[in-house]
Amino acid sequence: MMGTSGSGKSTLAMGLARQLGATFLEGDDFHSAENRAAMTAGTPLTDEMRWPWLDELGAAVRGARETGDVVFSCSALKRIYRDRLQQVAGPFEIVFLTSPREIIAQRMAEREHFMPGDLLDSQLAALEPPTPDEGAFVLDVSGGHDDTLRQLVDEVTPRLHGAFQKTRSG
Repeated sequence: MMGTSGSGKSTLAMGLARQLGATFLEGDDFHSAENRAAMTAGTPLTDEMRWPWLDELGAAVRGARETGDVVFSCSALKRIYRDRLQQVAGPFEIVFLTSPREIIAQRMAEREHFMPGDLLDSQLAALEPPTPDEGAFVLDVSGGHDDTLRQLVDEVTPRLHGAFQKTRSG
């Protein structure tokens, strides 16, 4: 599950994992103390700051796959980040969460999180939406959580079950 902060990655990934009986991994849990401190201070992360985080998250995904299906959240804003994750974790399906800036900014203002709303614009500037060759499922998350989760489960679950089968056999 990828998208900017405030797009609902964690909430929707957790809900999808619950529906699928899969393990959920929260990408933010794998940030170093230094990365968290930088973001809390309003400093955007550099690529160099992200590599260890992506490697650790990818290794956790790979390890969790040994015992079953995995759904994880990660901003994965750039193609090189998604490629790095797949190099470490192995192939995975991408669900790209999108919404107008105003809606995401409002959600960020209403929640408690170490990532301040001031960093939304830097994330949007860095964002490289998935290209067609990545085969991402794009989901507009402007609506309510329950409706969005229902759409995610209805439209993505059959696709994900196929991906889970491929990763186990391939």
